[in-house]
Amino acid sequence: MAGERILVVDNAPDILEALVMTLDDSGFQALGASDGRAALRSFYEFQPQLVVLDLVMPLMSGIDVCRQVRSMSDVPVVFLSGVEDIDQKVEALRAGGDDFVVKGGSFTELLARIEANLRRAVSSTPTPINDRFHDGFLDINFVTSEVMANGSQVDLTPIEYRLLSELVNHIGRPVPPTDLLERVWGPDYETENLVKWHMSRLRKKIGDTDATSKLIVTRRGFGYVYNSPSQRVGLNAA
Repeated sequence: MAGERILVVDNAPDILEALVMTLDDSGFQALGASDGRAALRSFYEFQPQLVVLDLVMPLMSGIDVCRQVRSMSDVPVVFLSGVEDIDQKVEALRAGGDDFVVKGGSFTELLARIEANLRRAVSSTPTPINDRFHDGFLDINFVTSEVMANGSQVDLTPIEYRLLSELVNHIGRPVPPTDLLERVWGPDYETENLVKWHMSRLRKKIGDTDATSKLIVTRRGFGYVYNSPSQRVGLNAA
């Protein structure tokens, strides 16, 4: 894996220079931006395949930049933060981020996260039994990766789409979070909270908000089940 375009955004000049130089030395095409507004301009012009994004910046936060990026692209966004803060991590993932790395650690870890996110972005989705899934509520075109929920188009990130594809391809059977983590994120990831956070976003996007008749059911100790409208009897929503 080499030559991919990576946009690095950090308002600390020394960190920004070091990241850009190290990524260039690792075979990537890296471009730096020192604030959120410059990052968005560079995003339009550079068209990166991944963004490494500082979480805390003046004028325009990393969260705001990520939301702007998500409105026009599904490229992976890896957040950088100066501290390990669970609330910040949740906010970053909910804004559309794909990963979260604490500054000051080994660059080897950041590089591994970048490579893993790039692999996921270009990897094929789970092989479906048919080209299309339709159950009266969800309509998924596996050829075009388009998703309709209750007749309305749903814009999913690649991770959300892969999660949903895994569930409908195992309809009626619980899929353990460890399996979802490996199939969607890859073997380098062990944090099951990633599945939980992205599953929460997926549920909201497809309109799965009715506690009495959930589409995606959590079976504690077993995993997540896609509860098709025709198969809801007997499953307990969580």
